[in-house]
Amino acid sequence: MKKLLFIGCWTLIFTLLISGGAKGDTFVDSLRREIEVLPDSSKLIRLNELLFANTHDKVYKVYADLLLEEAERQHDDFYRANALMFLMRYYYAKDPDSLRVYLKIAEPLFIAANRIEELCRVKGWNIYSLVNEGMRDLVIPEVDSLRNLAIRFNYPDGVDMANQALASYYFSIGLVKEGIRLSREVLSDMEERNVPTMRWYYVLRLLLTRDLNPEYLHKLDSCIQSCERKGITQLDAEHTIAFLKERYHFFSAQYYVKKKDATLAYPHLLKMEDIKKKNNLNAEQLQPKFVWMNYYTLVGKYEEALDLANRLGQELSDKKRIRDWIIVETLKADIYYKLGRGMESATAYKDAKRVNDSIMQVKYYEDLAMLRTQRDMEKLEVQKEKLELEAERSHVRLIKLGGGLLLVALLCVGLGIIAYTRHRTGIRLRIAKEKAEEADHLKSAFLANMNHEIRTPLNAIVGFSQVIADEEDAETRHELSNIIQSNNELLQRLIEDVLDISKIESNMLTFVLANHEMKDLMKDIYSIILLRMPENVELRLADCQPFTLYTDRGRLTQVLTNLLTNAIKHTKKGYICFGYDVTAKEIRFYVTDTGEGIPSDQLERVFDRFVKLTEWTKGVGLGLAISKGLVTKLGGRIEVTSTQGVGSTFSVIFPR
Repeated sequence: MKKLLFIGCWTLIFTLLISGGAKGDTFVDSLRREIEVLPDSSKLIRLNELLFANTHDKVYKVYADLLLEEAERQHDDFYRANALMFLMRYYYAKDPDSLRVYLKIAEPLFIAANRIEELCRVKGWNIYSLVNEGMRDLVIPEVDSLRNLAIRFNYPDGVDMANQALASYYFSIGLVKEGIRLSREVLSDMEERNVPTMRWYYVLRLLLTRDLNPEYLHKLDSCIQSCERKGITQLDAEHTIAFLKERYHFFSAQYYVKKKDATLAYPHLLKMEDIKKKNNLNAEQLQPKFVWMNYYTLVGKYEEALDLANRLGQELSDKKRIRDWIIVETLKADIYYKLGRGMESATAYKDAKRVNDSIMQVKYYEDLAMLRTQRDMEKLEVQKEKLELEAERSHVRLIKLGGGLLLVALLCVGLGIIAYTRHRTGIRLRIAKEKAEEADHLKSAFLANMNHEIRTPLNAIVGFSQVIADEEDAETRHELSNIIQSNNELLQRLIEDVLDISKIESNMLTFVLANHEMKDLMKDIYSIILLRMPENVELRLADCQPFTLYTDRGRLTQVLTNLLTNAIKHTKKGYICFGYDVTAKEIRFYVTDTGEGIPSDQLERVFDRFVKLTEWTKGVGLGLAISKGLVTKLGGRIEVTSTQGVGSTFSVIFPR
């Protein structure tokens, strides 16, 4: 009877919420009246019970707000922290800025109560939201903050959370190999610590989205079996074991389709659909439809594949997922071609290419507009300075007119002052004019360089994209695809460098300063750069004594990475060595290579933009110019020594 009464009450609550408007207000008002009649000692307990017993978004948001209000009135930090936890969970996917506001309030409460697991989880949510919003400058400091918190309180799972978030960040910026390597390290560390297998799922899901490896599929299956043996049906508030099974069969089907093994892929597809149907899982997921479409294409059911591609393309268009739409449209072109419908294939391919070109063009013009805006602002600054100088000259004229009222001696002194002031004003005006003309010339030259630099990879992308469509040899198509991908990455790096230069020159760059251990930083940079080394060049990391520097870790990493990348570009054989030396007054980071060296008469120009030091060597691009700007902003200086034919040494020096 009590159970029926409980179900009836909740049905009434949901009915009131769904009805909205005045009825929703009636529910809140009635809830307030219900709580008000309870003694203070019972109010918080009752609201907390209702909050934890309910997972509906609207309902638990109402309870969390009321619990927070009552906990603040009674100055109870435990229930206040509970309410904040659920509010941060609510705003994680809806309004990350609100999540961050609540996180600042909640962090000292969680630390005081030693609720480190919950705090680490919320900090992880914050990092994922920063990655999704493209706020790259803030990601690394937040990862370091989470890792340091976990180490401080001896909570290894928190370190795993930080590394998983960092791996997700690597994937988002195109460092796929680094992301996979870091995810594998997290999984290996979990295995060494005998972490329950059911907690492997989050890392395995991250790995499988980027690397369909049978090893990961086997581990995911072990994770599911472990949960079933222990009678676990719910992994957390959002993931059931049925959902894990559905994901296992989805990834398995995707793997076998990729391997072109339709016989093994089909049973997994059927099991995936059966689990979704029996457990009422989200039927609107788009990922399984991609797999079915590729499966139909693999087995030659082109009409079914085409029908699914049309429906999938419409859904992606409605959801504004344009890049995924381009992928589907390209697959449609391939399906039309296999059906012998050449004109429709050409139309689909043309539509996909047109939309893709439009995206690239919009991105290019957005960046160009930013540069133009910066240039216009600089012109306004020059005009402002000219107006100030004109005002000063007008002031001088007033002094001249009033000088006639003074005595002869004072008149002579006044005339001397006026002459000197006019002389200084003329010099300042001339200098300002020269600077304005020089700035205008430099901006024009920079835009001309950028036009050339951007067109180079764009021409390669457009040209080889047209060739690859007509190429029948698979190996040649693979080579053309690699060329296009390489030029895509070159174009992305070029745009990012231009944006960094513009931020430095417009003083829009933000720095997050904190104490960082330099020895750990050197090891992290070594791990990343090692993957980029050519065959005939050795990367060496010098022995570094432990040293803590107050700086921006992300910007310092960018500077040293730029110097190492420049060394790789100009070193064909030998070695590249980097590290740092510490003296009583300063710390000196250095990068030494055995490359081609720099002519002595070109050392002053090496930090300029797009400098080509000789007719036979590659240019230095924007990396060194960005490095000099960042080091200067951080309060240091950058130097270079070089012997042509022997090698170069770049030094970055900061005071202690």
